[in-house]
Amino acid sequence: MITEELYQSLLQDLESAITFEKKGEMNRSRVVARQVAGKAIRILFTQLHLDTPQSTTPYQYLIDVQNYPNLFAPIQDEITALTTRVNTDFSFPGKLNLVKATQNILLFAKEFEE
Repeated sequence: MITEELYQSLLQDLESAITFEKKGEMNRSRVVARQVAGKAIRILFTQLHLDTPQSTTPYQYLIDVQNYPNLFAPIQDEITALTTRVNTDFSFPGKLNLVKATQNILLFAKEFEE
């Protein structure tokens, strides 16, 4: 449902998350991955005419998408990964690949059909 041009733009935005990850800057990588995934969800929400406040952040879109489990069923695992809270030492409670989760969300957004 998103254009090829927009899909490529979001993938390019995700490249900085990959760069941060390679540098070992996992916190920054996580933030960028969440932002990019949230932007893709925002686009879908707009195209599907789902009501959301104008001030909704990309992360809040990741939270809000959980209110539509049937519509977004194929990416529920990715959404769960991206919204998992970190431990007090900023580590994850498990092995999560947020870049891969975001790539899957972008692909879902690109191929989405109502």
